[in-house]
Amino acid sequence: MKIISVLIIMINTCLFEHCVAQGNTLSARYEALIKSECDFILKHQLGDGAFIMSGGKHNTKFKICPYFNNIAAIALLEVPSQRNISAVKRWMLWYMNHLNKDGSICDYYVNSLDIGAIPISTGDFDSIDSYAATFITLTKKLGEVSPEDRIWIKQYGRQLESISRGLALVIDDKDHLYDGFAKDNNNGLAVAKPKYKAKYTMDNSEVNQGMKDLIWLSKQVLPVLDSKFWKVTLKNNTNAIEKYLWDAKNERYFMYEGGEMANWEKFYADATCQLYPIWCQVIKSKSDRAKGLWETFNVHYPEWQSGKTYGKGAYPWTVILYTAAVMNDQMKARNYLEYLETYNSRGQKPSNWYNLEAAFVILAIKKLID
Repeated sequence: MKIISVLIIMINTCLFEHCVAQGNTLSARYEALIKSECDFILKHQLGDGAFIMSGGKHNTKFKICPYFNNIAAIALLEVPSQRNISAVKRWMLWYMNHLNKDGSICDYYVNSLDIGAIPISTGDFDSIDSYAATFITLTKKLGEVSPEDRIWIKQYGRQLESISRGLALVIDDKDHLYDGFAKDNNNGLAVAKPKYKAKYTMDNSEVNQGMKDLIWLSKQVLPVLDSKFWKVTLKNNTNAIEKYLWDAKNERYFMYEGGEMANWEKFYADATCQLYPIWCQVIKSKSDRAKGLWETFNVHYPEWQSGKTYGKGAYPWTVILYTAAVMNDQMKARNYLEYLETYNSRGQKPSNWYNLEAAFVILAIKKLID
């Protein structure tokens, strides 16, 4: 028995050392790629703290999209150097200084990248729910990786309460505590914005994650955020995603509540929306559902891992890479990273490369090696 025990210990030790060595090898290999993507994001930060999506122009101007920027900032915090933390806090201040009265925030443009260029509001936004949810997730991330900055976060309790209130206002919830939003059928799902009341799987997955992070913030940093309310709202939202967005008959998510059966042949948003409940951890990555959705997605879009783009606009959609990392699909994830390394070695980026693309690459690599 003693001999067997010793052998087991020796085997486990070898396996552990192999895993550590493999992790260290991967970490060293992808260090240049992580640095390249962090530099890409930081390169496009303006003097006032805002990030533009990329160096490319949109309608002759440079776009500031808070949703893209929140995820880019989350990715920067995966490498919590003083430089990155400082850049993130400058962005967070910009975001909070540009809030609308209801806690929402608009997209902006700048006409040039000159110092002192004045941001011009579009007067609109793609959504309220995802913008707010990802900013909340960003705030939690800062509080996690830099505990000393929890004091800094506390200084902006009023702004964060406004953002959380803005999120609450677009959640159609029978247990809602706030006024000012016309309820439909009170099912706990978030609408994109009052003028466009679609209840998307993508958005609600991000909202679900954001509410979990709000609860963390309310307990660890800002009691004013009312953890009791958000626990109830999170439970209702989770149940509603399952009841109204999951198409049990066809084993896939609806693109939005009340929509037709999602068509796997339609890349955006029918197929891509299947990934969001996975990477936002609405469902467990080891669940049969997650495995089935991931397998089916790859049957229809097998060449993403070699850099092929799908759908209108031919955007890279590196959220697929991040989902691969969440699913621990090492082979496909590494295949895509090898494709990126061919660009990185030449100091280039693939076409249509935005800070969101860079962000999901960083998040995926850190998921793979941590």
